[in-house]
Amino acid sequence: MQARLANEGIGKGDHVALIGLNSIEWLEAFFGIMRAGAVAVPISHKFPVSVLQYVLENSESKLVLADRADRLPEGNAVPFRLLDSFAAEAGKKEELPAPAPVDPADPAMVLYTSGSTGKPKGVVRSHGSHLWIMEQGEKASDGAFRSILVAAPLYHMNGLATVQGALVHGDRIVLQPQFDARGFLQAIADHGVTKLTGVPPMMALALREKDLIRSLDLSSLTENFFGSAPLTDELIADIEAAFPNAKLAISYGTTESGPVAFSPHPDGRPTPKNSVGVAHPAVRVRLLDADGSVLVDEGMGGKGPAGPAIGNLAVGSPAELSLYLNRPDLARPIDTDGFYRSGDLFRRDEDGFYYFTGRVDDMFVSGGENVHPAAVEAALVEHPGVREAAVVPVADEMKGAKPVAFVVRQDGTGTTEEELKAWVLDRMEPYAHPRRVFFTDSFPLSGTNKVDKNALAARAAELTGDQGADS
Repeated sequence: MQARLANEGIGKGDHVALIGLNSIEWLEAFFGIMRAGAVAVPISHKFPVSVLQYVLENSESKLVLADRADRLPEGNAVPFRLLDSFAAEAGKKEELPAPAPVDPADPAMVLYTSGSTGKPKGVVRSHGSHLWIMEQGEKASDGAFRSILVAAPLYHMNGLATVQGALVHGDRIVLQPQFDARGFLQAIADHGVTKLTGVPPMMALALREKDLIRSLDLSSLTENFFGSAPLTDELIADIEAAFPNAKLAISYGTTESGPVAFSPHPDGRPTPKNSVGVAHPAVRVRLLDADGSVLVDEGMGGKGPAGPAIGNLAVGSPAELSLYLNRPDLARPIDTDGFYRSGDLFRRDEDGFYYFTGRVDDMFVSGGENVHPAAVEAALVEHPGVREAAVVPVADEMKGAKPVAFVVRQDGTGTTEEELKAWVLDRMEPYAHPRRVFFTDSFPLSGTNKVDKNALAARAAELTGDQGADS
């Protein structure tokens, strides 16, 4: 692949875009690009045409490798090659050039954020940062061989870091082109999968396939790793019932700070339900108040305090991004103390365990009061008739914004809107209860298989547009 790229004039420092479903050819190209000293630019195939055009321009890609010609926008000026034929031609090359020399600080890849709060940002990650991530994974490894199912997209940190770590360790990767609930379950049975990674909505969708689950032998699975969002108590119970041989762990990571922030307790204490663990010993972790004051400071070189608190998670580690590519309009993503402020709200308990509670920017003000959607969602899913819940704000001329909920009912239940509104009123402050509850069979998902809150907010605005102010 390195030699084939050289035939296209690709050398050290050049950017090469990758667009397509998960595949072996995609991975061959990804590693070949970095072996050539070039910079891999994985791009979501789910981006709208206008966003894709922006990303291709922003990334300054000199070549695009894609699994289909129609992935590219009309009028694309960047040279394009089909991924499968490019990989096949690369396989015919007899020469094996030496890897291009690179420094740890040299860029290895540019990973683009989802663009949920504006234009996607190109996160530049160095060879050194990813080498450090792999080293930490090996230090924590028990040495056992694993068969790992990867259905998360490779253009996202979750899937990509999982594959990299598995290859370093010599594990087997079972690669699903894109997430499909039935195919996901079938792959576990067909390939003796021992470990899963992903995000909670993926598992929630898979667990709806009850007839298929009953028909399959899923006993090989011993590890479930999920992150990016809290798991409800009911989803945890359903996972444990479907995979009784598998331990469940909650992980955390971001595109900017990498997947290493928390770890199991050093004394072997069990991790509480829904906790991501304690501060990783090789990472420095802070929780910040709204004004930026430090509530918690621990981990490597941490100087305290370190008591119970809730705040914006800030992470300092060698895995941090180098910069946002070609975005002089954005503030420096790393503060003067060397921390990346994640925008994720975390709670630390008195024993040092951390829990993801939501996004800082998910919080909205209703009539002067702060509403945290994750807290309202947690109250809703405690109702026996609710399987999943998502809360978003809609505009209100009197209060500025008001909460609206979307709910997936439990099978066979007839839970009503008024029932759920009363349920939340009994458990939370009145300003936090959803003024409307809409029922749906499923939630829209983003390109990284997370619940698409932007799509739900737009739908909520449509559904409530003619109802006027909240009284």
